[in-house]
Formats: sequence, structure tokens, C-alpha cells
Amino acid sequence: MRHFPVRASLICAPVLCSIVLGPALLASPQLQAGPTTTASAGGRPPVPGSNGKVATTGTTLPLSATRVKLTPVASMNQPIALSARPNDDALFLADKSGQIRALRAGIIDPTPVLDIVKKVTSENERGLLGLAFKPDDPTRLFVDYTDLKGNVTISEFPFDGTRADPTKERVLLSIPKTFNEHNAGSIVFDKAGKLLIPIGDGGGSGDPSNNAQRTSVLLGKVLRIDVDPTADGKPYGIPTDNPFVPKTGAAAISAKKVISGARGEVWAYGLRNPWRISVDRNTGDVWVPDVGQNTYEEINMVPAGKMGMNFGWKLREGKQAYLKGSKPIGAVDPLYDYPHKDGRCAVAGGFAYRGTKIAGIQGWYIFGDVCTGQINALRPDGAAWTPLSLGARVSYLTAFGEDNAGELYALSLEGSVVRLDPA
Repeated sequence: MRHFPVRASLICAPVLCSIVLGPALLASPQLQAGPTTTASAGGRPPVPGSNGKVATTGTTLPLSATRVKLTPVASMNQPIALSARPNDDALFLADKSGQIRALRAGIIDPTPVLDIVKKVTSENERGLLGLAFKPDDPTRLFVDYTDLKGNVTISEFPFDGTRADPTKERVLLSIPKTFNEHNAGSIVFDKAGKLLIPIGDGGGSGDPSNNAQRTSVLLGKVLRIDVDPTADGKPYGIPTDNPFVPKTGAAAISAKKVISGARGEVWAYGLRNPWRISVDRNTGDVWVPDVGQNTYEEINMVPAGKMGMNFGWKLREGKQAYLKGSKPIGAVDPLYDYPHKDGRCAVAGGFAYRGTKIAGIQGWYIFGDVCTGQINALRPDGAAWTPLSLGARVSYLTAFGEDNAGELYALSLEGSVVRLDPA
């Protein structure tokens, strides 16, 4: 089982397997640019699973003609998610410990937007992992966190424009897990206004319970729900167009065959730890990166309107067989996968760039790798996608975020939040 040490009581990056260390390994965030910049002063610690070798930061992809620079915008303790609120200039940053803070006019508000630290288990890969405002009603704030029992929890809090009320929590989902890792957490609303909830396979090496391939359980999936309570008192609804909801009439002719016992919430399955999914604000396509076990990282893309895709785990890792497993019937290969070479170890999913500041990369998918910190892109070339480096690095890169203008930000678990700008 792979581990990626970060610093005291942190996750390995939330995408990997947990480890708790002693004193801080690195004293300060390192913002690194250039294709061959090495790790921070003092050396990057060895990545277990790499035979004790220190992760290098050599060039892993050809450089794009377009480069980016990293502009610091904020510093927090453990920033792990960033979200924008409709018609609001502020950026909202989730700290793994259980707080959300607002960045307004370049200043972090010292008073948290939401503080649920006492409700959150934040050691290792657990914590407050995601947040999203309802697009058509930004007075409703939704979060994904690990509760004190270790359950993955999806909750709603009312938001008055400045603060959320922690005393008025409404729990929509509470999903038990045996292991502390593989929690995913980057909740996001799709173009139809339904909430997408990525969740890992439950943890443990090689998905020991085969959760990802079983549609009767919620682990190892992307779920899709209607966040409004139902008329019969349930905390959320299941959209009727979800792939495993039985269809009637004409809709049944083209619908995916419903598997007996399948949960209606399931939107996609066969995933290990879908770390930082996102929705293309222009097309509605959903990007689903998935952290691999030992050998390959993968990036999947679900075209707008498509549902029910099986991405193959635990029988597939990237485009390869995992432990000689056969590809499930109907399973799809990732759009892109890459091996654990040159220090790369875990994909950090990002966004299709729809901003205007960085010329030439509109529609490119921006992503990174946790271990190298390298910021990369997938460039659409007809029916293919070409991987390229954008020539910048963030030490202990863990996530990306997008503002209302489509500009992108990168987050480091060492505390830094930076904006991607034209070099």
C-alpha cells in the first residue's frame, strides 16, 4: 500500500494511503516553476512504495508552448478545496481541519464562514474535503466531510451571504467506511443542478470487498442526487434519469439495463479514489480522475448526458489489467493514463480551462500530480488528447479550484493557494 508523507498528522495527500509523521518535514510552501526544478530545500522525503528512492522532479511531459506562472493569493493551514459562489466575488476555501474561510479582496476573513471542527475527523485522509453552493440558490451550502465515526457525510448548511449556520445542519447522506483512506470528496453540481458525489472504494489495498464493481453499494462510485427533500420526508431525491433507476414507456427502450439490487444514486462506478472531479462549465462534460493502486494513474471524461459508465477498478488500473483481472463487459478505458515514473505517484484532478487570462489553452484540461507537483494539461487534438507540461510546480499539490470567471487556482497541503497566470 502506497503512502505519501506530508507533515504531522496530515494525509498523504488525501488521495493516497495514510501515514502519520512527527515534526513538519518541510518548513514552508515551495512554489516552483520550470520543467526541471527540484524539490524544496532539505529534499523531498522518500515515497514509500518507491523502494526508498526520493521522488524526483525531472521533466515528465514535453513542455507546452504556453507556460503558466503561479501567483500567491492566500495562505491557510491545510487548504484542500476551493469553490466560488454564484454572483459573489469571494473565493471559499475549505481547510481539512473542518473550517471554510472566505477570500475577499485578497484577504482571508479571520472569522470562518463555517466551523465544524468538532464534528470532523481530520487525521490521515479524512477531514472536510469538499464544498459546493447550489447554483440556483447560493444560500444553500453543501459540504463533504468525515464525521467522528469515520462516515462520509454530505450535509447542507444555510448561508446568509457571509456566514453559514453550523447549528442548522441537515444531513443528506452518511456512508460508513471500514478504512480511513479513499474518501474522494469533491462534490460538484452538474449542468442539470444535481449534486455529484465522488466516493472511493472504502480503502484497503486492492478493494478487498470489491465495492467498486458492486452497484448495490455506494463505495467506489460517483453518486448523483437531487438535494431537495422528498415529499415523503427523505433527505434527498434520486433523479429519474439516473442510469440504474428503472424506466418505463419509451424511456425504457434506450435505458441501460438495470442491474438487480443496484442503488439508484449510482451515476458511475468502478473507481478506486476519484480525486477532484469537475464539470466543464461550457459543455457539461464531467472529468473523473482516479488514483491508481501501484502502477498507473488515470483521467476519465464523461460526455454531457452520458451515465452509467464502468471504469473498471478493481479489475483494471488505467488501461492495464490489475492482478491479471479481465476487463468487465462494457467497461471503458480512461481518456489518459500515466505510469508511476519520474517520481509521479497520484493524480490531482483539475478543470477544463474556460478563463480568458491564459491565451491558447481554452478547453484544455488542467491537472497535476501530487508527488511531483507538476502542473500539466491535456490538449484536445481532434479525437485525441495530448499531454503537456505547463512548466510550473506546486509542492505537495493536492487540488485545483475555479473562480466565477473560469480562472484556475492550485492548492498545496503545505498551506499555499496560488492562481495560474500567463507566464
